[in-house]
Amino acid sequence: MLLGAVSVAIALFEPQHGGVQSGFLVSTIGVTAIVSGVHAVRRARWGSATARAFGRGGAILGAVGSALMLYALLAFGLGTAGVVLPPLSLSPLVAPATDAPTSIGVAEALPSSAAVPAVPQGSDEAATTDTTNGAAATTAERTALMQSAGSMAYAVGQRYPQGAYPAEMTIDPAVPTVVRTSDGFAAASVPAGTRVLYSVATDGSSWSVTLIGPAHGTVATYSSAVGIVQAG
Repeated sequence: MLLGAVSVAIALFEPQHGGVQSGFLVSTIGVTAIVSGVHAVRRARWGSATARAFGRGGAILGAVGSALMLYALLAFGLGTAGVVLPPLSLSPLVAPATDAPTSIGVAEALPSSAAVPAVPQGSDEAATTDTTNGAAATTAERTALMQSAGSMAYAVGQRYPQGAYPAEMTIDPAVPTVVRTSDGFAAASVPAGTRVLYSVATDGSSWSVTLIGPAHGTVATYSSAVGIVQAG
């Protein structure tokens, strides 16, 4: 049962970014759960009903987890061809961006009876709160851009393993959160409004990209010659 439950959890927490799958997690733990579950049912055929129930449950969960992992693998493979399937992830790495810039922060649950005291706009506390929220939003935007640049580096490396990189890479006019190459390949997802500055070497042996945030002007860059994502 535990192996089966873990296999489902692994399948559901696949990496994604901006609503687009950016990786996959595959393990044989689901197969192990199936084999162990079937074995438990056979051994307890004339014995404990509880053992049989746990064995069947583990086998079923293992089968579900394995099926979900195969779906994630298929979705990632199709994504490299520009076909986007709905991600399974319960916890996306970055929340999808909207047309209007928003501040991304961490919200703490408050009891329904708890009252939040109002802070006068002209007070020092209000100024401190605005500064903190602005810093958090800036950091969140920079983190999102760096994750987008990292996803782009991985996808382009898989798509063009021998070099000969595409001549252009721009925002898709139909889907303003997806960056596509000149041959239509969906390279990565970015926050709406992000500026993409792409360049490629004359001989096509290397490439670089600079992502500029839409709300706070934060910058993330990647160069295949260096091989790391840097924050500007």
